[in-house]
Formats: sequence, C-alpha cells, structure tokens
Amino acid sequence: MPMIAAVKKHIRRDEPMDPELARYRPTLEQEIRECLAEMRHNQMVFDLETEPELVEACIYQRSALQCRYRYLMRKARELNLRAIL
Repeated sequence: MPMIAAVKKHIRRDEPMDPELARYRPTLEQEIRECLAEMRHNQMVFDLETEPELVEACIYQRSALQCRYRYLMRKARELNLRAIL
C-alpha cells in the first residue's frame, strides 16, 4: 500500500509539470498533426501493400490511429480548439 500512495503522489494532476519535462512534451496541436501524418502514411502503405498479412497489419494500425485521432479531437474540443491550419 505505501508504494501505491507514493506513485499516486507523483502523478497528481493539480501539481504543475516540471518545466524541463514540459519542454519535451508535444502540444496537442503537434500531436494531432503527427497523428494525421501517420494516418496519411498508413493509407499510402496500405494502397501499395500486396501481402495479406501486412494488409491486415495496416488495417489494425489504421484502427488504432483512428482511435487516437478521436481521443485527440475530444481533448481539442474540451479546450475549445476549433481549427488547426
């Protein structure tokens, strides 16, 4: 039990993030852009792939990317972020 309390202490959301760590954490906008780039890359690979097992892998990866994108968009809506150009 003491170990769990120690871990919870370090992941409290109301405490400010260490400035050094915050420097390397991508912004929500950057994460959305990266996710969209990965989705475009996945589509390109899917269009060119001929091996059935690798086509299936592309389909699973696309599903995971779509889930991530929906999560990021929900976070953006919560922050009232309307458009990313």
